[in-house]
Amino acid sequence: MGCRARSVAVGGGGVNGARSHVERLVRRVAGVVLLLAILAYGTALAGEFVFDDVHSVAANTAVQAIANVPTFWVDPDAFSIGSGKMYRPALLTSFAVNWWLCAGPMSLKAGNVLLHAATAGLAFLWLWRLSRRVLVAGLAAAWFAVHPLASEAVNLVSARSELLAAFGILVTLHAHVGWQRGTGGFAALAGMVLGTVLACGSKETGVVLPVLVVAQTWCMRHGAWDRTQGRRLAQGLAPVVAVVLGYLVARKLLLGQATVQLLGRAGDDPASGHGRSLAMQLATMGTELPHVLGQILLPARLSFDPAVTFRTSFGDPLVWLGWGSMLGVTLWATWPRPGARLRRLGVAFAWLVAAPWIVVPLNMPLAEHRYYGPMLGCSAVLVGVLPRVAPFARRLLPRRAWLAVAAVVAVLAAVHSGTRSWLYRDERALWAAELEQHPDSFRAWWGLGAARLRNHDYTGAVAPLAKGHALYPLHYDAHRNFAEALVSVPDDDATADPERAVAVCHDLLAKGTDKPWARTLLAQAELQLGRMRRDPAAFERAERVALSCLDVAAPKGYVYWLAAKARRGLDDLPGALQHLDAGIARGLGTTSVRLERAAVLRDLGRLDEARAELARVQREAPLDPAVMQAVQQFAAPGR
Repeated sequence: MGCRARSVAVGGGGVNGARSHVERLVRRVAGVVLLLAILAYGTALAGEFVFDDVHSVAANTAVQAIANVPTFWVDPDAFSIGSGKMYRPALLTSFAVNWWLCAGPMSLKAGNVLLHAATAGLAFLWLWRLSRRVLVAGLAAAWFAVHPLASEAVNLVSARSELLAAFGILVTLHAHVGWQRGTGGFAALAGMVLGTVLACGSKETGVVLPVLVVAQTWCMRHGAWDRTQGRRLAQGLAPVVAVVLGYLVARKLLLGQATVQLLGRAGDDPASGHGRSLAMQLATMGTELPHVLGQILLPARLSFDPAVTFRTSFGDPLVWLGWGSMLGVTLWATWPRPGARLRRLGVAFAWLVAAPWIVVPLNMPLAEHRYYGPMLGCSAVLVGVLPRVAPFARRLLPRRAWLAVAAVVAVLAAVHSGTRSWLYRDERALWAAELEQHPDSFRAWWGLGAARLRNHDYTGAVAPLAKGHALYPLHYDAHRNFAEALVSVPDDDATADPERAVAVCHDLLAKGTDKPWARTLLAQAELQLGRMRRDPAAFERAERVALSCLDVAAPKGYVYWLAAKARRGLDDLPGALQHLDAGIARGLGTTSVRLERAAVLRDLGRLDEARAELARVQREAPLDPAVMQAVQQFAAPGR
């Protein structure tokens, strides 16, 4: 593996002078790696919250309070708003600390950039300690630091799980090097425990650490395996295994399952995770993994929504060709030659951290942020390969020329990474760029429409969401966003189409009659139809649909607000007031319900009661924009 330290010529300094020189060189190279990572991804700070950042950070009030940190370790519901349970307490803790230090997207993204830089720097130290080759380890770490495929992991705050898990794995492996060599003692054991907690607490990938520790021990051995090495491995491995087992037990208690379901998945929608069997998943990955490896080696035509062709079985010759090529590359990288130990460790690293998304059928079979960990494994392979090719390379160009070439490549990669990061400043620009490359990308059309929807451009959101829904009619969230855009278009907008809104909402409701939000969207569509077409029957349908939500879910003030709107559309103000009072009686007197009640009381001529209701709401939410607008309307002179 090349663990032999290189001799360094120094004048009169002897061994201590040589050691001091190497230490200074290591610090300088580590600093260069850190600087490259920050320069490559500095433009990420200009970005906003995008994609999963919206529900996992921006709308998740749990991570915006440092006092909630203890809760993260016992409550999987704190993970996200409206996106299911997940047990990643270390990740949520990092969000809360980051938010406490400085709130906002720039701060959170700066945290990601610094974490990426720290991971690249630690990768260099780990590779240096294993290989004792400063320059080679530095080149491999610099390649990782500026690689454009890290863009998604760095720019998506929600993808910090990849960064933190990779960092935790490196902390464990780096500490394990000291432990196995007998130089770390208790500090090495503590580092291994801390790293395992970080890795498992950030992403499920952390459970592969015991296997990685064994693989690293095997690659670090000198001579034949003996009882002393085995005993030291067992002593170092025990705390890592204990943390992993504790993590799996916590998942079982909190989530009801220690691992994910692989067998028994059924469905007719391959693009959905539960619609792919394990055989289909592995067959599909057989043809996609060579493409992934190609992008790691040569990051060209990168995509935020990689196209995937689903393969139904291993009867497809392309599946065998794909898996055969991956096996061939693996055998080549692990073939017995000088540097084989480090190459084998890198291959084990890459395969193990990629295994979860290779085996588990996820809704997005491929996503760039998942390549982050495998790239670290590839950097270890690179350290094992470069010394072998160096003699042949020097026949073509001198060493300084190759260093110049490496510098140019690093600059170009950093510019590429920075350019991609700049797109994240606005999700609409991000998806527009993706559509230029892939005009038939369902996710790009959906993403563009959803981004416009969040920015209150309802009219502009309809067309891309309609396109996305047409490309993938089975996708529930895209269909829901399409319905939300249609019912949000103002009545006086020329593009408002209440009949279309009602039809789309009916189709959405048919996909899940137990979903109260789909019912409220249909109620909104019927209200829109009633207002624009002056159709009393539409108001009556809106009232029935809204109140039907009480049959399928816990009561919400919004339901009574919708029912009151329907009664007002029928000019039944007493009926509207009755609905609002019913909601308040059930403890559902939200700001919107109270404001609507004040408006109804005013229209009934009960001005004193209306002003008293408004004053109460103003005391409870004085800075709410809707409250301030209502106060202005009440203060305006009558016409």
